[in-house]
Amino acid sequence: MLAPSNPNFRSMPEANEELRISHGDFNTTLQAGYFILAVRAAGLVVGPMKGFNAAAVDKEFFDDGRWRSILLVNIGYPAEDAFRERLPRPTFEEAVRMV
Repeated sequence: MLAPSNPNFRSMPEANEELRISHGDFNTTLQAGYFILAVRAAGLVVGPMKGFNAAAVDKEFFDDGRWRSILLVNIGYPAEDAFRERLPRPTFEEAVRMV
């Protein structure tokens, strides 16, 4: 059982498509973050991308409609000159306002 304290937990997302999609997208985003960290820990470079033509990707790879894309990730080894020097960052005082 997913949530012993709430026996109706399983039926809640089944009855509410908006809730199901919202929670699914949120959880998928968290899992994508873990995936990116794992790939980087393996020594590869990761380039997550949003703003692509999701409908075209879904038609090409998930034509049956059971899955949909929310993120593309390119993975690989960088070229020797792929990185530039880190740009200046704001100081703590510039970036944080204590209230």
